Amino acid sequence: MEGRPAVTAAASYSRLRALHSRVITTGEAAAALRVSTSAASRSLRTLAEQGLAQRIRYGLWNLEPEPIDPRRLASEITRPYPSYVSFESALSAHGMIDQLPRDISLASLDRAKRVKTSFATYVVRHLPPELFGGYEERNAIPLATPEKALFDYFYVAYASAHPRRRLPELELPDGFAWAGVRKWLNRIRSTNLRRRIESPLIAEVTRAGGKAPAALQGLRGRRGGSRRRPRSSR
Repeated sequence: MEGRPAVTAAASYSRLRALHSRVITTGEAAAALRVSTSAASRSLRTLAEQGLAQRIRYGLWNLEPEPIDPRRLASEITRPYPSYVSFESALSAHGMIDQLPRDISLASLDRAKRVKTSFATYVVRHLPPELFGGYEERNAIPLATPEKALFDYFYVAYASAHPRRRLPELELPDGFAWAGVRKWLNRIRSTNLRRRIESPLIAEVTRAGGKAPAALQGLRGRRGGSRRRPRSSR
């Protein structure tokens, strides 16, 4: 493939844009240009020098010359595993906390890791398949709903057995529904873990002025049901 005639930067860019994907890997570029991976890497570096591409991290490139919201790259950071913006990043996006996180937190089926790119640093936190979901596309950003972002935060904190520090003062958005949190709590397979997460979650929602009457009743009912009944006198 190295023996092929050189392809101009303009022609390379035109071929790559024909893929209709703003983010591509070096391997995908090589296939589209019908050159070796090393030749594709050189072409992409040339495009970057001309302001037509941006290197996100090793082997991953953005073909849009204009600035991009790094949160849009969530699924690219963890590919082939899906992911979405959650935890503190989503809570901040929904106006539930005032603090603006320095890193972008992603919920994913991928393993937990930290990924540094030229756009941002991503903190990937693993969720089991039964707890993955609860997000919506907002301006091309896969963003957890307010209820799911709060659940994700507490789940990862307590599932690790090392609860993180308390959230900054929480403000619940209009329309926040405890039922949306309850749905995900019910999917936790471990009863002990579910109870360990549920109590501080209820406390946090209550502290923020929210109501979770069904949850409180359910919690009291389970606690009451866990008591041993006195044995029959027979």
